[in-house]
Amino acid sequence: MNLYDYIDYKKFIRDYIKNLPYSGRGFKAKIANELRIHTAYVSQVLNKTANFTLEQSIELSSLLNLTNSEKEFFLLLVQKERAGSKNLESYFINQMNAFVDEQRKLKNRLEAKGEINQVDQQIYYSSWHFMAVHALISTKKFHTPQEIAQQLNIPISKARETIEFLLNAAIIVKEGNSFELGSRDIHLSSDSPMISKHHTNWRMKAISSLDASSEEDNNSFEDMHYSGVISVTEKDAQAIREILIKSIQSSRKVIGESEPEDVYCYTLDMFKL
Repeated sequence: MNLYDYIDYKKFIRDYIKNLPYSGRGFKAKIANELRIHTAYVSQVLNKTANFTLEQSIELSSLLNLTNSEKEFFLLLVQKERAGSKNLESYFINQMNAFVDEQRKLKNRLEAKGEINQVDQQIYYSSWHFMAVHALISTKKFHTPQEIAQQLNIPISKARETIEFLLNAAIIVKEGNSFELGSRDIHLSSDSPMISKHHTNWRMKAISSLDASSEEDNNSFEDMHYSGVISVTEKDAQAIREILIKSIQSSRKVIGESEPEDVYCYTLDMFKL
């Protein structure tokens, strides 16, 4: 399903519901609850001449997990249906066509393979949640901003903003009602000006995980934190460094052969005081 292929918002909603598990059983009631209206009125809108208001439509667009750009187009669809004259209807149809053309141009630019540009890199590494959301989507267990927000304990608005950025940078793509990894490669070299920020982001997350209550963690994985200050010869320090590097290389081999399921963070530091 691609929202931009539709000229009727009601048909899009009906198709959206059909594509949900169990053919979307109970989803109309969920819409009614979200919009604070009767379920019968939802059916009346989807199957007859009634229409949602713009206020109801913007709330519904969030329930449908639409991105910011898709919300704009969805509201154009609603306004086209609500138009009281042919002239006004034609106006919104022209707006819709222009919007779709711009989206196609953007899609063509983003489908080009290669690394993300410097501006997107700066945003991507500016905060931990961009990489965290990216990693969660790779597991295929998290399909909605609500699920992602709950898993990362961030506001839904933050999850939506992050997903919108990842989509615009082609780091992820939208497939139907879920998200998949995109075509762009992400690589941060050791001499990048963002490398310090990247390490700092995840060291701070490691610190916050120390403060998290173990009683709230219901999974079987036990967090591990180790810090030590040692006094050894420079030769032995080099030997320890090589052991740590080999452990990273061994870990990366396991990571490469593993099917993404859950997301973990691991950091490793060794430096001279």
